[in-house]
Amino acid sequence: MRKLVVALSLFAISLTTWAGINQTCPQFTPAGTPQYTAKPGDQEICHKNYALIHRCDVKAPSAVFEHLTQSAMSGPAKRKDDFRPDPLVTPNCQAQLSDYATVGKTHDRGHMSPAANNTQDADIMSESFFLSNMQPQIANNNRGAWRLLESAERDMAKAGGDYYIVSGGIWDAGYAKTGNGLGIPTRLYKIIYNKATKQVKAYLMPNGPISPATDWPKYEVPVQAVEQATGMKFNLPK
Repeated sequence: MRKLVVALSLFAISLTTWAGINQTCPQFTPAGTPQYTAKPGDQEICHKNYALIHRCDVKAPSAVFEHLTQSAMSGPAKRKDDFRPDPLVTPNCQAQLSDYATVGKTHDRGHMSPAANNTQDADIMSESFFLSNMQPQIANNNRGAWRLLESAERDMAKAGGDYYIVSGGIWDAGYAKTGNGLGIPTRLYKIIYNKATKQVKAYLMPNGPISPATDWPKYEVPVQAVEQATGMKFNLPK
């Protein structure tokens, strides 16, 4: 009987992983997850306020999906910085705090779904600090140009918009690894999709210093450039 219970439990976990974003939390994408080729160990994971595609080989997200509205970021929760591994990520694929410690002087644990987009309640805020939502991001980038880009997306939503956001890392050939296999992305991207107007803004930045930070609009590109860089085909209704 015990063996049967264990087998059923493992089967349930397998089904949960297999079900994916389209079946479990489709509210975070306008028309389903992008078309992409999954690598061994990759997972699609749903949290309360965002979803993600997690790459096992780099222990980081290739895509994080958000549905951003004014109500989604106007709650009372405050930032607590409780960075930690994501319990839904397969253990051997999890990033650990120790992985980031090795590059802590130059890189931040950079949010893909920012804390300021996750203020509805304490649990939602806390989930935004899972390491599955982070990239090892050059500090100047995370605190400068990328931060201003995140502020711009919130300004759009505060104006009454209804937006879908996709953010993630790109690991070009020769990318570095740190710690126990944490891949440092060579580039970062963000796609901002306006549900009402169907307007798309896409950005592709190096994971490096950008000075001045106010130059972030110069990194706007056609969404096709992000698709080519990521190998993903995003489903954005026109």
